Amino acid sequence: MKKSLALVFLALLALPLPAKKFSFGIEGGAGINTAFVKAGGIESDFDFIPTFRAGAVAEWNFNQVTALQLKALFHHNNGFSFTDQNGKTKVSFMTVDIPLLLKLTFAGIKNIPGRFGIFAGPNFSFKIGDVSESNGGWTSGQKSFDSDDIFAAGIECGAEYAFAKENGFRIGLSVLVDLSDFSKDKNFSTRRLCATPYLSYYF
Repeated sequence: MKKSLALVFLALLALPLPAKKFSFGIEGGAGINTAFVKAGGIESDFDFIPTFRAGAVAEWNFNQVTALQLKALFHHNNGFSFTDQNGKTKVSFMTVDIPLLLKLTFAGIKNIPGRFGIFAGPNFSFKIGDVSESNGGWTSGQKSFDSDDIFAAGIECGAEYAFAKENGFRIGLSVLVDLSDFSKDKNFSTRRLCATPYLSYYF
């Protein structure tokens, strides 16, 4: 699965898009998750769970306004906890998120160099490890299922500010909403709403 994801990302980078400018960079940020989780017959809502995402980004600029962004971000989902008759269980898992975003860029803030942009598009998340459990409840460290090929689709949108017209630092806020469940195994499914402030640098 990991090799397949890398090949898909490289293939998308190689697409012969009619862009005036191509740039790539790195991105990272920490934010919060809100999720609806069903695990072992227990249904729970979780609010304001810490999370972080980091990875590679690429951007094709077609003109001064329109661009296409492609990202491959490692996403750590940590700390979904609930209590049942067996005790407290903490659920964590990891995904690779691949958003494909249409970006529109506008004028910057007066007296501050750079430009403001908004973006939106589909996101595809692939679970890259098993669900881990701790702190009682289910047996600590027990694997609930092999989740290597678990997949969820969603949408991502947000805004960012680039401090330079060309390459350099950008800050932004991204919101990810799952539209389908991670639910190949009947014992675990979840949908996430993630808000992540981030910092990126384009080369």
